[in-house]
Amino acid sequence: MELNLNVLDYNFVNKPLLIGGKAMEYYGLRRAGLDIDLVIHNDDHKILKEKYPNNIKDLYGDIGICEYEFEIWN
Repeated sequence: MELNLNVLDYNFVNKPLLIGGKAMEYYGLRRAGLDIDLVIHNDDHKILKEKYPNNIKDLYGDIGICEYEFEIWN
C-alpha cells in the first residue's frame, strides 16, 4: 500500500501515523473507506491549519484538516 502525501505540498517535520480504515486494511482486518486518516505532530498540524484554513473540521473539539482524501488530526 502506498500513500501519496505529495499532493499536500508539505514536508512533514515528524512522520505521520496512519490510523482508521487504511491501517485496518493494511493489517487485513477490513477494507478501507474513501478517506485516509492520519495523526500528526502538533507542530505539523499548526502549519497545515495555516496552509489549509478553509478545510478545518471540528469533531467534538478534535481539530482536523480535511484536504484531498486526507483527514489529518493532531
